[in-house]
Amino acid sequence: MTRARTPLALGLPAALAVAFLFLPLTGILARTPWETLPSRLTSQPVTEALQLSLLVSVWALLLSLILGVPLAWLLARVEFRGKSLVRCLVMLPMVLPPTVAGVALLQGYGRRGVLGPALESMNVTLPFSTAGAVVASAFVAMPFLVISLEGALAGLHPRYEETATSLGAAPLRVFRTITLPMVAPGLIAGAALSWARALGEFGATITFAGNLPGETQTLPLQVYLLLQDDPQGATAVSLLLLLIATAVLISLRGHWLQTRTNGRGRGGPGPARGVGGTPSGSCGSDLRRASGHPARPGGAVNHAAPEAPDHPGPAPTPHPLRTTVTGATTTTLNAPPGTTIAVVGPNGAGKTTLLRALLGLTPRAHATPLHLGDKDMAEEPPHRRRISWVPQDTSLFPHLTALANTAYGLRAQGVPKAEAHRRAQYWLNRLDVGTLAHRRPASLSGGQAQRVALARALAARPRLLLLDEPLAALDQSARSAVRHTLRTHLADFPGVCLIVTHDPVEAVSLADHVLVLEDGATVQYATPTELTRHPRSPWVARMLGRNAWPGKSTAEGTLLLDDGASLTAADGHEPATGLAVVPPEAVSLHTTRPTPGSPRNTWQGTVREITAHGGRLRVLVTGEPDVVAEITPAAAAELNLAEGTPVWVSVKATEITFVPL
Repeated sequence: MTRARTPLALGLPAALAVAFLFLPLTGILARTPWETLPSRLTSQPVTEALQLSLLVSVWALLLSLILGVPLAWLLARVEFRGKSLVRCLVMLPMVLPPTVAGVALLQGYGRRGVLGPALESMNVTLPFSTAGAVVASAFVAMPFLVISLEGALAGLHPRYEETATSLGAAPLRVFRTITLPMVAPGLIAGAALSWARALGEFGATITFAGNLPGETQTLPLQVYLLLQDDPQGATAVSLLLLLIATAVLISLRGHWLQTRTNGRGRGGPGPARGVGGTPSGSCGSDLRRASGHPARPGGAVNHAAPEAPDHPGPAPTPHPLRTTVTGATTTTLNAPPGTTIAVVGPNGAGKTTLLRALLGLTPRAHATPLHLGDKDMAEEPPHRRRISWVPQDTSLFPHLTALANTAYGLRAQGVPKAEAHRRAQYWLNRLDVGTLAHRRPASLSGGQAQRVALARALAARPRLLLLDEPLAALDQSARSAVRHTLRTHLADFPGVCLIVTHDPVEAVSLADHVLVLEDGATVQYATPTELTRHPRSPWVARMLGRNAWPGKSTAEGTLLLDDGASLTAADGHEPATGLAVVPPEAVSLHTTRPTPGSPRNTWQGTVREITAHGGRLRVLVTGEPDVVAEITPAAAAELNLAEGTPVWVSVKATEITFVPL
């Protein structure tokens, strides 16, 4: 690849900037008294100052961690009034002149400061003491930790923490077991920068804590004293501080600047490695083939799986679902145990909002009441609802093995580690991934990751199971295998399962009922068979691969469409508003006008688009009305169809179904 040529107008100032920054550092190297360097660095004043600097900087780092980590989490995760002001206050010590920072500390914590009398009543004196040096160093160093950690938390998708919460982990456990391990690089980088800044602090320390040998005279203050009587000694000690700072920056390898690479870091939002691209949704003839499968097939254990132990724990308790969701999404659900509900709708319809309302993770909608079995969980916090959630990208915790991921919910519920791992292995075996128990998510394929995520959700013994597009990120072969796995194991699930999907095949083959949402409201709730026969919105009909035109019926059998066209149906209907539904395979195309006879509906149009669909072609024809026809490749060749070709469209009256709304 040819490297782009750097413009001289930019390259020259950049080179001057590097020289401007590098020259003073080379001056230290050039003026260092190398012959007497060991003796100077091992002298009693220098070693005493170094020991004190290390002590002060370590305590300052500890204070920064105790106060700065919660502050960084608050800034990254919580929205509150005055957040910008708080962030400004955090960064202020970085831009304040050091002596001004020292004066501010005196006015805040000095004997005559705001908090001075209260501290003095507790026999605590900070100015001109080692504790004061720690406070001064922490004051100027903590912002480096907070800013670095906040950036790492911002790069960590909240879905990991939300998934852990849905598995039963309390907020502090989520923070300790998920958040901190996943932002560890940012935390370590921030801590290192904070420690290095505390080690080199000078101005605030000398103003607030003074320059007392053995108590507050740190190494930077020792350099200041040596400059007056021994410039070479000051250069030698400066070299030591320079080497320490350089070592810290080299060890971080730029981690303080970024927490992700190419948008996908340790906590990035992308799916696990090996996940294929999303194929286009199947419909039409695929849907009709899928509808021949039973919605709830029997079968329990996959016999190809490794031998599993007996079913762990007590027998599952059935948990029916009864809830009303209000807010950005409104619907009412009343389902017996063992029911699978497919949630479908266009983008922005409120499907994900519905799931998050059930989980208690959004203020935009609320599920009240939320009866899971005989308990109303509406007032319970999310981690106590016992609702397992499998996000679209699985959100497997990258720092845990497949076994530890699967056991996470059980451990959060207080199950001992050995027992939790035994039950987790049972579920991994059931889903045919038992041999992958000690792999981490990055080494799993898309299908394997989905199976582990499902095992994790089922192992947590949920009352309600939520699956958010569980097959969307898989390639076609993996999708078929995981769909079979879902059918097998959802048949045994004792609660209710909601599956968000855009694929009609998944909706028909996996679900007992289909909930259709549009603009946050329920449009239709029916069995797959009823939905296929009588779709109640144009979007549903199009999802099922059918033509649907809104309009009005007349007693004479004429259907007056909203776009001004009219169709003739075989039977008359009571005047009503509804949809005229026609399957695409019932639409015929002609190059000349059909002779009067059987087709009672004919109109002219123009071919706008031709797409392959399985072994057939779908032809979009613009006209009055627009229509989609499904024909064979041989028929398309015979008609010599191409985009822009004028055609005649015909539909038999008997092929038109009017669905009142």
